Amino acid sequence: MINLIILPGDGIGPEIIKQISKILKSLNIFNIKINIIYSYIGGISIDKYNIPLTKKTINLCKNSDAIFLGCVGGYKWEKYYLKPEMGLLELRKEFNFFANIRPIKCPFKNIDFIILRELNGGIYYGKPRGISKQIINNIPTWYSYNTEIYNEQEIIKIARLGFNLSKNRKKKLCSIDKSNVLETSKLWRKIINYIHNYYFDVKLKHIYIDYSTIELIKNPYIFDIIITSNLFGDILSDECSLLTGSLGMLPSISLNNKSFSLFEPCHGSAPNIAGKNIANPVGTLLSLVIFFEYVLNNKFISNKLYFSIFKTLSLGFGTLDMKNYLNNFKLVSTDEFGDLVNHFFLIND
Repeated sequence: MINLIILPGDGIGPEIIKQISKILKSLNIFNIKINIIYSYIGGISIDKYNIPLTKKTINLCKNSDAIFLGCVGGYKWEKYYLKPEMGLLELRKEFNFFANIRPIKCPFKNIDFIILRELNGGIYYGKPRGISKQIINNIPTWYSYNTEIYNEQEIIKIARLGFNLSKNRKKKLCSIDKSNVLETSKLWRKIINYIHNYYFDVKLKHIYIDYSTIELIKNPYIFDIIITSNLFGDILSDECSLLTGSLGMLPSISLNNKSFSLFEPCHGSAPNIAGKNIANPVGTLLSLVIFFEYVLNNKFISNKLYFSIFKTLSLGFGTLDMKNYLNNFKLVSTDEFGDLVNHFFLIND
């Protein structure tokens, strides 16, 4: 029995999570049973408990085999000191999710590469940080500061994972940094080069972050595994949503050293469309594809769900954000898209 905790979160989170719930219920016909527990994170947790992540939710996660997350955040909590996103950052820190794997895959364009993002260090966690006031030219002036920090152990862990992923694919690794300016990137490149000595059969290439933003859109076919820092990985993977058609198309898995995992789409909570039943559930459904392969170790079910999603898209069915990327586009709601995928998933072929 697999214990899965689901954290729908805020905004469109509950709507997209609903679509994977349909697939999970359908697993009964394959004699696969998953014990599902629901809990709160983000803004809805602030509303209920005054904090974005409770100890109860953390303990439920500790007693689970994997976590599935919708998304967090929204306009409602912008003026709060405690932001919904702090719950997600705390969750990553609590379970030491040091790596985030984001597949950038579009079968319609033959695009297939992975962004490996360091997830537990860098500027999102560095201290000191804050907003303060000082006197400049006799004028009281607000200023803010964040600190980018990496140590060699953090870089070694993500580097080893990057090289190992490369060995199982095309044996090409591209490291993206800003080592001509940033000290953290200088250390990053030095450690990556050192670890490369143990993976001599993998071809290593370094690219600066500014140039990579051009190459990823101009010539995405040259990439296979991309490894980069927390901040750069966050930005680049969102940029690469243009290659797949929509930010709603990107799945992800976060890992720690104990093979415990967190699954989530790469997009945000999209509060402007929440409750309208028009959100794109593909990134969430594809995250479930990864869950089936990584946690259930069941490639048959994983492939069956992937081809059910692909078939739905190939027939032209899509939510509003996919309008300009699908041939013979047929507009469907979030629920209708999930129903179509589930229909194809249940068909024996």
